[in-house]
Amino acid sequence: MLRLMTISARALHTGHCITCGSLARPVLASRAISTSGFLGADADNDELVKVGFVGAGGVSFGTKEGPWNHSVRLEKMPDVKFTVIIDPDLALAKQRVREHSEGENGYKWEGCQVFKDYHEMLEKTSKDKKPDAMIIGVPPWLHGSLDVPSSAMEMDLAKAGMHMLIEKPISMRPAEEVERLGKELEKIGEEQSLIIAVGYMLRYNPAIETAKALLEEIGRKPTSIVGRYNCTYNNIYKPQWWDTLKSGGCIVEQATHFVDAMRYLSGSELRKDSIQALGVGPDMELSDMPPPPNAEHTVKAGNRVNRATVSIFKFENGSVGSLNHTLLMHGSNFYTEMDIYGDGFVIAIKDPYQHPAVFVRRPHSDDLVEVPIDKKYDMYEKQFAAFLHAVRTGDQKDVRCLFRDAARTYAASWWITEAAGSPSPDGSVPE
Repeated sequence: MLRLMTISARALHTGHCITCGSLARPVLASRAISTSGFLGADADNDELVKVGFVGAGGVSFGTKEGPWNHSVRLEKMPDVKFTVIIDPDLALAKQRVREHSEGENGYKWEGCQVFKDYHEMLEKTSKDKKPDAMIIGVPPWLHGSLDVPSSAMEMDLAKAGMHMLIEKPISMRPAEEVERLGKELEKIGEEQSLIIAVGYMLRYNPAIETAKALLEEIGRKPTSIVGRYNCTYNNIYKPQWWDTLKSGGCIVEQATHFVDAMRYLSGSELRKDSIQALGVGPDMELSDMPPPPNAEHTVKAGNRVNRATVSIFKFENGSVGSLNHTLLMHGSNFYTEMDIYGDGFVIAIKDPYQHPAVFVRRPHSDDLVEVPIDKKYDMYEKQFAAFLHAVRTGDQKDVRCLFRDAARTYAASWWITEAAGSPSPDGSVPE
């Protein structure tokens, strides 16, 4: 059985008793939290899982900007076989198959078929090739709808009996519609024993895991959570990313990961009526913008994404939060951090994407100390291990974000975007 890492008082030993409130001066934690054996946890269940990809683009196959590449991580998983790639660019899909077939795990790609759309795949794929699970990584306007048949990908695949792990943004439809979709997918999932998950991978990040466990150990809820998400922009070439009504904009497309992490850590929902936000709009010129016709050069001026967004809000449990997103960094590494404040303590999360670290100042202490964390497996690997385990066994307790949960993050991300003056979905179908 897959067991995701948890933290005991002993594993987080800091020289004083976590539960009894001793006033002894804390010292650097003596050992990291262990996740040894994590990816081998299904060793007693070697059922083959056939995996397919909807989308041959960057999130599943890698980009210059960001650490994501689902295919290389899934290749590491035991007992998986890749049977289909779906993309209207058939040449790109074939290239992906060819490149991976020549690699160390090439045998897992043997016989992988390509299709221009998922309807063709459902119609033409033989039973032995039909995927058990689909990884969906496509532009958000192509999926996530309950009311528009051309964007009803999740409903169609669920009705076909397929498990799914869906990349965010999960839609470009109004939040109310996506909430209804979540309820329908939850119903189908229960009826057919399907796992319909969303890739909010920060829930598996060792820094976020450690922070959440520290909150449980300290036993006091957050009073304030402050997130800072600073993105690099010079390698983002796709015009649709720069179009708020195609990508969702910087909060829905990107900082949504911090919106979700703040929900996850606070254990509460954002109050829509509390949200205030300000933005620095696209009139601010960026020095290292990709050259025309890339990036936003062909995007309608009113749809272009903000350079900076600052928001404040309240959670339903009374805590407060703020989120600062900027589109200003050069290079490839983001600059991200989150601080959690409560009665007597602060937990500081540093650089969760590249070099995750956690620092804590405990009640009755003046010292900020680093908590060693186990970085043996990255957050994507743990996310996929949990997902595949659930597909094999039906045990989804370690799947940390199902679609209906993700729909709440989607809604909150749009509330912040709207409060900052950006356009939002009106229910029309994109051209």
